[in-house]
Amino acid sequence: MINYTSKFFNLALLRISDVKLHENTEFNRLRNIYKRIAGSRFLMNPVIVGRFRKDLILIDGANRLSSLEEVGCKLVIAQVIDYLPRKIRLRNWNHLIYDISIDTIKSFFMEMKLTYSDVRHFEGKAGMKNKLNSLLISGIENDHSVLVTLPSDFNKLLTALNSFTKFYFGKYKFDRSEEEISLGELKKYSRRKGVLAEFPRFTKQQIVRIADGKIKLPAGITRHILDNRVLHVRYEIEKLKDEHDADIKTKELEKYLLNKIDNNKVRQYRESVIVFDE
Repeated sequence: MINYTSKFFNLALLRISDVKLHENTEFNRLRNIYKRIAGSRFLMNPVIVGRFRKDLILIDGANRLSSLEEVGCKLVIAQVIDYLPRKIRLRNWNHLIYDISIDTIKSFFMEMKLTYSDVRHFEGKAGMKNKLNSLLISGIENDHSVLVTLPSDFNKLLTALNSFTKFYFGKYKFDRSEEEISLGELKKYSRRKGVLAEFPRFTKQQIVRIADGKIKLPAGITRHILDNRVLHVRYEIEKLKDEHDADIKTKELEKYLLNKIDNNKVRQYRESVIVFDE
Protein backbone atom coordinates (compact mmCIF):
# COMPACT_ATOMS: atom_id res chain seq x y z
CA MET A 1 0.00 0.00 0.00
CA ILE A 2 1.65 3.22 -1.13
CA ASN A 3 0.71 6.84 -0.51
CA TYR A 4 -2.79 6.29 0.88
CA THR A 5 -4.22 8.57 3.51
CA SER A 6 -6.04 7.31 6.57
CA LYS A 7 -9.31 8.23 4.83
CA PHE A 8 -8.88 5.06 2.77
CA PHE A 9 -10.25 3.38 5.88
CA ASN A 10 -11.78 4.90 8.98
CA LEU A 11 -10.42 3.75 12.31
CA ALA A 12 -11.67 5.50 15.42
CA LEU A 13 -11.93 5.11 19.17
CA LEU A 14 -15.57 4.76 20.21
CA ARG A 15 -17.25 4.59 23.57
CA ILE A 16 -18.43 1.03 24.10
CA SER A 17 -21.67 2.35 25.60
CA ASP A 18 -22.48 4.06 22.27
CA VAL A 19 -22.25 0.84 20.24
CA LYS A 20 -25.37 -1.28 19.66
CA LEU A 21 -25.21 -5.05 19.21
CA HIS A 22 -27.36 -7.01 16.76
CA GLU A 23 -26.22 -10.46 17.91
CA ASN A 24 -25.55 -12.27 21.15
CA THR A 25 -22.14 -13.53 22.21
CA GLU A 26 -21.11 -17.17 21.92
CA PHE A 27 -20.02 -18.46 25.33
CA ASN A 28 -17.09 -20.69 24.33
CA ARG A 29 -15.63 -18.19 21.90
CA LEU A 30 -16.23 -15.39 24.41
CA ARG A 31 -14.31 -17.25 27.12
CA ASN A 32 -11.39 -17.95 24.78
CA ILE A 33 -11.23 -14.37 23.53
CA TYR A 34 -11.60 -13.03 27.09
CA LYS A 35 -8.61 -15.09 28.24
CA ARG A 36 -6.57 -13.87 25.28
CA ILE A 37 -7.46 -10.21 25.85
CA ALA A 38 -7.14 -10.37 29.65
CA GLY A 39 -3.64 -11.80 29.30
CA SER A 40 -2.51 -9.46 26.54
CA ARG A 41 -1.16 -5.94 26.48
CA PHE A 42 -2.52 -5.15 23.01
CA LEU A 43 -5.75 -5.44 21.06
CA MET A 44 -4.78 -6.59 17.57
CA ASN A 45 -7.93 -6.45 15.45
CA PRO A 46 -10.48 -3.61 15.48
CA VAL A 47 -14.16 -4.43 15.69
CA ILE A 48 -16.32 -3.30 12.78
CA VAL A 49 -19.09 -0.77 13.37
CA GLY A 50 -21.69 0.32 10.85
CA ARG A 51 -22.89 3.90 11.03
CA PHE A 52 -26.61 4.32 10.29
CA ARG A 53 -27.88 7.87 10.89
CA LYS A 54 -26.94 8.51 14.53
CA ASP A 55 -26.63 4.83 15.42
CA LEU A 56 -23.40 2.84 15.69
CA ILE A 57 -24.16 -0.83 15.05
CA LEU A 58 -21.58 -3.52 15.76
CA ILE A 59 -21.45 -5.81 12.73
CA ASP A 60 -18.38 -7.86 13.65
CA GLY A 61 -16.58 -8.45 16.94
CA ALA A 62 -19.28 -8.98 19.58
CA ASN A 63 -17.07 -11.32 21.61
CA ARG A 64 -14.12 -8.90 21.47
CA LEU A 65 -16.31 -5.98 22.50
CA SER A 66 -17.83 -7.91 25.42
CA SER A 67 -14.39 -9.13 26.52
CA LEU A 68 -12.99 -5.59 26.49
CA GLU A 69 -15.94 -4.42 28.57
CA GLU A 70 -15.33 -7.24 31.07
CA VAL A 71 -11.68 -6.23 31.59
CA GLY A 72 -12.78 -2.65 32.33
CA CYS A 73 -12.44 -0.91 28.96
CA LYS A 74 -14.64 2.08 28.20
CA LEU A 75 -13.40 2.54 24.63
CA VAL A 76 -12.92 0.25 21.66
CA ILE A 77 -10.89 0.70 18.51
CA ALA A 78 -13.29 0.26 15.59
CA GLN A 79 -13.29 0.34 11.83
CA VAL A 80 -16.29 2.55 11.09
CA ILE A 81 -18.18 2.22 7.81
CA ASP A 82 -21.40 3.59 6.36
CA TYR A 83 -23.77 0.68 6.79
CA LEU A 84 -26.40 0.83 4.07
CA PRO A 85 -24.41 1.29 0.81
CA ARG A 86 -24.44 -1.74 -1.50
CA LYS A 87 -20.70 -2.24 -1.28
CA ILE A 88 -21.25 -3.47 2.29
CA ARG A 89 -22.68 -6.92 1.62
CA LEU A 90 -24.62 -8.96 4.14
CA ARG A 91 -24.27 -12.72 3.85
CA ASN A 92 -24.85 -15.72 6.11
CA TRP A 93 -22.74 -18.19 7.98
CA ASN A 94 -24.03 -21.76 7.90
CA HIS A 95 -23.32 -23.96 10.91
CA LEU A 96 -21.79 -27.38 10.34
CA ILE A 97 -22.74 -29.24 13.53
CA TYR A 98 -20.78 -32.44 14.22
CA ASP A 99 -21.82 -35.80 15.64
CA ILE A 100 -25.53 -35.09 15.70
CA SER A 101 -28.30 -36.72 13.67
CA ILE A 102 -31.26 -35.17 11.93
CA ASP A 103 -33.53 -37.35 14.08
CA THR A 104 -32.11 -35.72 17.22
CA ILE A 105 -32.79 -32.29 15.77
CA LYS A 106 -36.31 -33.37 14.74
CA SER A 107 -37.01 -34.28 18.36
CA PHE A 108 -35.96 -30.80 19.41
CA PHE A 109 -38.30 -29.18 16.88
CA MET A 110 -41.15 -31.38 18.09
CA GLU A 111 -40.53 -30.19 21.65
CA MET A 112 -40.54 -26.61 20.36
CA LYS A 113 -43.82 -27.31 18.55
CA LEU A 114 -42.31 -26.17 15.25
CA THR A 115 -43.55 -27.84 12.09
CA TYR A 116 -41.14 -29.33 9.57
CA SER A 117 -41.16 -31.43 6.44
CA ASP A 118 -38.72 -33.99 5.07
CA VAL A 119 -37.31 -32.77 1.75
CA ARG A 120 -34.42 -33.18 -0.65
CA HIS A 121 -31.82 -30.46 -0.22
CA PHE A 122 -32.62 -28.70 -3.49
CA GLU A 123 -36.32 -28.69 -2.52
CA GLY A 124 -35.46 -27.16 0.83
CA LYS A 125 -33.36 -24.43 -0.80
CA ALA A 126 -36.26 -23.61 -3.11
CA GLY A 127 -38.62 -23.56 -0.12
CA MET A 128 -36.40 -21.06 1.72
CA LYS A 129 -36.21 -18.62 -1.16
CA ASN A 130 -37.63 -15.20 -0.27
CA LYS A 131 -38.88 -16.54 3.09
CA LEU A 132 -37.59 -15.25 6.39
CA ASN A 133 -39.28 -17.87 8.57
CA SER A 134 -37.54 -21.00 7.24
CA LEU A 135 -34.60 -23.02 8.48
CA LEU A 136 -32.97 -25.89 6.55
CA ILE A 137 -31.12 -28.77 8.20
CA SER A 138 -29.28 -31.27 5.97
CA GLY A 139 -27.22 -34.39 6.61
CA ILE A 140 -23.73 -34.25 5.16
CA GLU A 141 -23.58 -38.02 4.57
CA ASN A 142 -26.87 -38.32 2.66
CA ASP A 143 -29.49 -36.26 0.85
CA HIS A 144 -31.88 -36.14 3.81
CA SER A 145 -32.96 -32.61 4.73
CA VAL A 146 -35.59 -31.06 6.98
CA LEU A 147 -37.27 -27.74 6.18
CA VAL A 148 -38.46 -26.07 9.37
CA THR A 149 -41.16 -23.41 9.54
CA LEU A 150 -40.32 -20.70 12.06
CA PRO A 151 -42.85 -18.26 13.58
CA SER A 152 -43.90 -15.45 11.26
CA ASP A 153 -43.85 -12.90 14.09
CA PHE A 154 -40.42 -11.22 13.94
CA ASN A 155 -39.56 -11.34 17.66
CA LYS A 156 -40.83 -14.90 18.03
CA LEU A 157 -38.72 -15.87 15.03
CA LEU A 158 -35.61 -14.44 16.73
CA THR A 159 -36.51 -16.27 19.93
CA ALA A 160 -36.89 -19.57 18.04
CA LEU A 161 -33.49 -19.13 16.37
CA ASN A 162 -31.88 -18.46 19.76
CA SER A 163 -33.53 -21.56 21.22
CA PHE A 164 -32.26 -23.66 18.33
CA THR A 165 -28.64 -22.50 18.59
CA LYS A 166 -28.68 -22.85 22.39
CA PHE A 167 -29.66 -26.48 21.81
CA TYR A 168 -26.20 -27.24 20.39
CA PHE A 169 -23.93 -24.41 21.56
CA GLY A 170 -21.60 -25.89 24.17
CA LYS A 171 -23.02 -29.38 23.65
CA TYR A 172 -21.96 -30.23 20.11
CA LYS A 173 -18.93 -28.93 18.30
CA PHE A 174 -19.62 -26.91 15.18
CA ASP A 175 -17.86 -24.82 12.57
CA ARG A 176 -19.07 -21.80 10.68
CA SER A 177 -19.19 -22.38 6.96
CA GLU A 178 -19.53 -19.69 4.29
CA GLU A 179 -22.86 -19.97 2.52
CA GLU A 180 -21.01 -20.02 -0.81
CA ILE A 181 -19.62 -23.45 0.10
CA SER A 182 -22.15 -25.94 -1.22
CA LEU A 183 -23.46 -28.99 0.60
CA GLY A 184 -21.82 -31.10 -2.11
CA GLU A 185 -18.42 -29.58 -1.33
CA LEU A 186 -18.90 -30.21 2.38
CA LYS A 187 -19.79 -33.83 1.69
CA LYS A 188 -16.63 -34.13 -0.39
CA TYR A 189 -14.19 -32.49 2.01
CA SER A 190 -15.57 -32.96 5.53
CA ARG A 191 -13.95 -35.71 7.58
CA ARG A 192 -16.67 -35.78 10.24
CA LYS A 193 -20.35 -36.67 10.31
CA GLY A 194 -23.04 -34.20 11.18
CA VAL A 195 -25.58 -31.79 9.77
CA LEU A 196 -25.54 -28.42 8.04
CA ALA A 197 -27.86 -25.71 9.36
CA GLU A 198 -28.77 -23.00 6.83
CA PHE A 199 -30.38 -19.93 8.35
CA PRO A 200 -32.85 -17.40 6.95
CA ARG A 201 -31.30 -14.37 5.30
CA PHE A 202 -31.89 -11.03 6.99
CA THR A 203 -31.63 -7.61 5.36
CA LYS A 204 -29.51 -4.75 6.63
CA GLN A 205 -32.69 -2.85 7.49
CA GLN A 206 -33.70 -5.79 9.70
CA ILE A 207 -30.25 -5.78 11.34
CA VAL A 208 -30.82 -2.12 12.23
CA ARG A 209 -34.21 -3.07 13.67
CA ILE A 210 -32.67 -5.88 15.73
CA ALA A 211 -29.93 -3.60 17.06
CA ASP A 212 -32.65 -1.24 18.32
CA GLY A 213 -34.62 -4.06 19.97
CA LYS A 214 -34.12 -6.26 23.03
CA ILE A 215 -34.00 -9.64 21.26
CA LYS A 216 -30.78 -10.21 19.31
CA LEU A 217 -29.75 -12.75 16.72
CA PRO A 218 -27.74 -15.78 17.82
CA ALA A 219 -23.99 -15.44 17.46
CA GLY A 220 -22.35 -16.38 14.19
CA ILE A 221 -25.21 -16.20 11.70
CA THR A 222 -24.65 -12.88 9.92
CA ARG A 223 -21.48 -12.25 7.90
CA HIS A 224 -20.70 -8.78 6.63
CA ILE A 225 -18.31 -8.43 3.70
CA LEU A 226 -16.50 -5.17 3.09
CA ASP A 227 -13.49 -3.97 1.13
CA ASN A 228 -10.29 -3.00 2.91
CA ARG A 229 -10.88 -4.78 6.19
CA VAL A 230 -8.17 -3.61 8.59
CA LEU A 231 -6.35 -6.19 10.72
CA HIS A 232 -3.35 -6.31 13.07
CA VAL A 233 -3.48 -2.79 14.45
CA ARG A 234 -1.65 -3.02 17.78
CA TYR A 235 -3.34 -0.79 20.34
CA GLU A 236 -2.67 -0.78 24.07
CA ILE A 237 -5.63 -2.16 25.99
CA GLU A 238 -4.75 0.01 29.00
CA LYS A 239 -5.51 3.12 26.93
CA LEU A 240 -9.00 1.79 26.27
CA LYS A 241 -9.87 1.79 29.96
CA ASP A 242 -10.10 5.59 30.17
CA GLU A 243 -12.79 7.22 28.02
CA HIS A 244 -11.47 10.74 28.53
CA ASP A 245 -9.60 12.43 25.67
CA ALA A 246 -11.05 10.01 23.10
CA ASP A 247 -10.65 12.65 20.37
CA ILE A 248 -6.99 13.19 21.24
CA LYS A 249 -6.36 9.46 21.28
CA THR A 250 -8.06 9.15 17.87
CA LYS A 251 -5.69 11.78 16.43
CA GLU A 252 -2.74 9.90 17.92
CA LEU A 253 -4.07 6.74 16.31
CA GLU A 254 -4.26 8.49 12.94
CA LYS A 255 -0.62 9.58 13.21
CA TYR A 256 0.36 6.03 14.13
CA LEU A 257 -1.43 4.65 11.06
CA LEU A 258 0.07 7.23 8.70
CA ASN A 259 3.52 6.43 10.06
CA LYS A 260 2.94 2.76 9.30
CA ILE A 261 1.83 3.62 5.77
CA ASP A 262 4.78 5.95 5.15
CA ASN A 263 7.23 3.32 6.38
CA ASN A 264 5.83 0.63 4.12
CA LYS A 265 4.47 -1.40 7.03
CA VAL A 266 1.03 -1.97 5.49
CA ARG A 267 -0.03 -4.57 2.95
CA GLN A 268 -3.29 -4.78 1.03
CA TYR A 269 -4.52 -8.20 -0.10
CA ARG A 270 -7.36 -8.94 -2.51
CA GLU A 271 -7.15 -12.70 -2.72
CA SER A 272 -8.83 -15.21 -0.43
CA VAL A 273 -6.49 -16.59 2.22
CA ILE A 274 -6.47 -19.50 4.66
CA VAL A 275 -5.06 -18.68 8.08
CA PHE A 276 -4.04 -21.20 10.74
CA ASP A 277 -4.43 -19.40 14.07
CA GLU A 278 -1.74 -19.81 16.70
